[in-house]
Amino acid sequence: MSLISRIAAGLTAAFIVVAPAAAMNVQAVKSPGGIEAWLVEEHGLPIVALNAGFDGGARLDPEGKSGLAYLVSTLMNEGAGDYDSTAFIQKLQDKAISFGGSADDDAFYLSINTLSANKAEAFELARLAIASPRFDQEAIDRMKAQIAAAQKEQDEDPGSIAGYVWASKAFPNHPYGRRTIGTGESLAAISRDDIVNFMQSALGRDQLKVVVVGDITAEELGPILDTLFAAIPEKRALPDVQPIEIQALGTTDVIERDVPQSVIIFGGAGIKATDPEFRAAQVMNYTLGGGGFASRMMKEIRAKRGLTYGVYTGYATDRLTEYFYGSLSTANATAGQALDLAKEEIRKFRDTGITDEELNDAKAYLTGSFALRFDSNAKIGSILLGYYLQGFDKDYVNRRNAELEQVTKDQVNAVAKRLLDPDKLFTVVVGKPEGVTPTAPTP
Repeated sequence: MSLISRIAAGLTAAFIVVAPAAAMNVQAVKSPGGIEAWLVEEHGLPIVALNAGFDGGARLDPEGKSGLAYLVSTLMNEGAGDYDSTAFIQKLQDKAISFGGSADDDAFYLSINTLSANKAEAFELARLAIASPRFDQEAIDRMKAQIAAAQKEQDEDPGSIAGYVWASKAFPNHPYGRRTIGTGESLAAISRDDIVNFMQSALGRDQLKVVVVGDITAEELGPILDTLFAAIPEKRALPDVQPIEIQALGTTDVIERDVPQSVIIFGGAGIKATDPEFRAAQVMNYTLGGGGFASRMMKEIRAKRGLTYGVYTGYATDRLTEYFYGSLSTANATAGQALDLAKEEIRKFRDTGITDEELNDAKAYLTGSFALRFDSNAKIGSILLGYYLQGFDKDYVNRRNAELEQVTKDQVNAVAKRLLDPDKLFTVVVGKPEGVTPTAPTP
């Protein structure tokens, strides 16, 4: 997921109300051919959702051809076997089947959602798309045109500009510094041969994680997995890229644009999701800037001073890096003031720590709101797949809240001193900000 996507998702999540959590029975299923999956049986509704992810994604895009993984993902339901794009989509619609692909920096995804009565047809169409995708030139050109339109929109959006400049300098000469959807130049360089080669070399059953939720049994699922992914090579052919640590810390870039508001993105060193102190970092982040109107930054910068509509912070845990990030927008005239306030709240938290009331409120929200994420089979599958790809075990979803409940004030304060440093942030500001001094101006 890109930085901009994380910030957008975080701002939405920050305003969710709470609900009680519920236990989930996650079974480990192994097919006769050795493909492993997590299964949550739910026979109350006649629906089956399958979410699959191949580790790799856009970080495996060849140099000069960023956007390849994303383009391939858009083509997965654009025709297969004897069915051209129109016929294939009609087959899906006739049975109310949803099937398609997506990609982010770290994975290539396939998803199937179907009525259980139609699951045989759904899995057969998905199998055909995986084994015999058509990749007709007409569909390729059409998808390229759609992506080009999205690129143009991002090129003109201050938030997107800030996010991609931030990523390119935080992770220079690394796939994490490229746009998942590529650029106009890289998209034009991608040929049909590149697309075919991606399917043959960037995917492997050794990198595959599968989560299935709904009206299906373990006995049914095993053989389906072998059939569905039979055409995928046993091992991914492409080598992985190297991990990277965030760069440009302690610097500020200003990208001048004639817009009424400045968009500010900042980031620093982060923490792995598997780190023993990650739960304490979650509590800290909620109180600092991740908790909507309950967070210190929102209270200080919006509620008290009215300098922004919203400010949000979070922790990104990509496969090959991790980082702390935050974002806000404000009038050009108050950009320096708002940024200084955000940094001051980071400094205060590091130096003074969390209060007992803040600790209790953060844990109550983080545990209580967890269940709201699981309001459909598709969402359950998507969330569990994310945990699966990050290396968590199947029972993690049921331990997560207990781990948060055990977080202490001392643990939060210790991780704050470890992670928070307002003087070691990389900041990008897009607009005509007043009171912001660039250390490395960008034209």
